[in-house]
Amino acid sequence: MTYSRRERFMRVKVPATSANLGAGFDVFGLALKEPYDIVEARRIPEKAVKIRLADGYEVPLKPEENTGGYVALRMIEDLNLRGGVEFRIWKGIKPGSGLGSSAATAAAAAYAMNKLFDLGLSRERLVEYAALGELISAGSPHPDNVASAIYGGFVMISSRNPLKIYAVDPPPDLGVVVALPIVEKASTRKAREILPRMIELERYAYNVGRAATLAAGMSLGDLEMIKEGMDDLIVEPLRARAGIIPEYDGVKELGRRLNAGIAVSGAGPAIIGVIEKERREILAKELEKFYASRGYGCEIYVTEPGPGVSEIDG
Repeated sequence: MTYSRRERFMRVKVPATSANLGAGFDVFGLALKEPYDIVEARRIPEKAVKIRLADGYEVPLKPEENTGGYVALRMIEDLNLRGGVEFRIWKGIKPGSGLGSSAATAAAAAYAMNKLFDLGLSRERLVEYAALGELISAGSPHPDNVASAIYGGFVMISSRNPLKIYAVDPPPDLGVVVALPIVEKASTRKAREILPRMIELERYAYNVGRAATLAAGMSLGDLEMIKEGMDDLIVEPLRARAGIIPEYDGVKELGRRLNAGIAVSGAGPAIIGVIEKERREILAKELEKFYASRGYGCEIYVTEPGPGVSEIDG
């Protein structure tokens, strides 16, 4: 079965994303090929937003409490749209994992609204609307996850006001392994609230150097530079000391031993590792063994950078 805009019904696929990638707090984002969500969107005559969960992880069904529902409500109000929308969600990205689950729903909603109502909005405008959904989950409209979910690949948020985004295709040999230890997750809102308002100049300079190295590595296709750039002296260590990131020092040491770039994915608890594609299975097995030795169950995703949200058939 296929769907078309003429029928005002569509199905979209939206990727998981990893934000920060070390020193790029609220600036860097990476779309992943797996896991992902599927969202069906249908125009309805009443000026309302309805949400149903078709399968997968639980999500809020009240539109004002759901990141995608909130985005749709704002777009209907701001753009004075006639009618509303109904979403059916197949939630494959675990909420509270640090893999942009809330951002995926928000990005899918913005993308679908743009298509269903023939709005003709630019990708930057879609990011601005999708970022509003993060107010619901994180208390701040940070755009790094939603930008990578919409653009795909690697993104850099150059400016917030006005919003300016640069997107880069990651090198083709870049492999990704995500480890999601099964722990009680602190809220993204709490993970942001503990961040410092002032930082030491030495740590700031270190992070700028690492972030620049990672961005250059993405642009030049240099995987070793990307690995080197995935280091942070400000946000990750602070969250680790607060108990938000379990076994942080040990997993960073594992990355050094295997010559893999290791960082916390978003606010955690997921850990993202970058390594040559042909060595992904080695890293996956070592991460699983590492967490098991410390008493944690762990979900592992062996994946790679992926495209942004797109319309699909069937």
